[in-house]
Amino acid sequence: MQNIDIFIEEEKKRAIEISNEIIEKPKVSMMVVIFPFLLINYIQELRVYRYKKEFFLKEYLFLKNMVVDLLKEGYSSSEKIKIEIEKLLIKDEKYLEFYKYQIQEALSIKKYIFQEESEKIMRLKEIETLKKWMDIFEVDEESLSVSLKLFKTLNNKI
Repeated sequence: MQNIDIFIEEEKKRAIEISNEIIEKPKVSMMVVIFPFLLINYIQELRVYRYKKEFFLKEYLFLKNMVVDLLKEGYSSSEKIKIEIEKLLIKDEKYLEFYKYQIQEALSIKKYIFQEESEKIMRLKEIETLKKWMDIFEVDEESLSVSLKLFKTLNNKI
């Protein structure tokens, strides 16, 4: 269990580091000093920034937390973990191909925790899942730009 706790703490640190790279913090403009009422806009931008970071951290750690929870519940075989993750993930047959990538990533996470695979292989599975997400889902331009930044950041961190 100690390996699992260390793993999730390291992943949280990594997620925070990545979010700092891909999500830009709003900057205070000199106009706020001249026109204090513009501070309201800055405060709103800070809220949006905070929500984006929180959402990113939840999404980035979603699959990892799911695997960790299953391991803590006593599921240790890859087959049992795969079955449980399928139950939790697969809601729509339309995106079945994407779910398969997520399941492969989850199994890679489990193998990494049990030191059956290297961290590099786990990270490559993570990147494959992100690529598949960008291929399958039609996203707006802002989401795509964030995904591309994430893709570039993950590739650089391997």
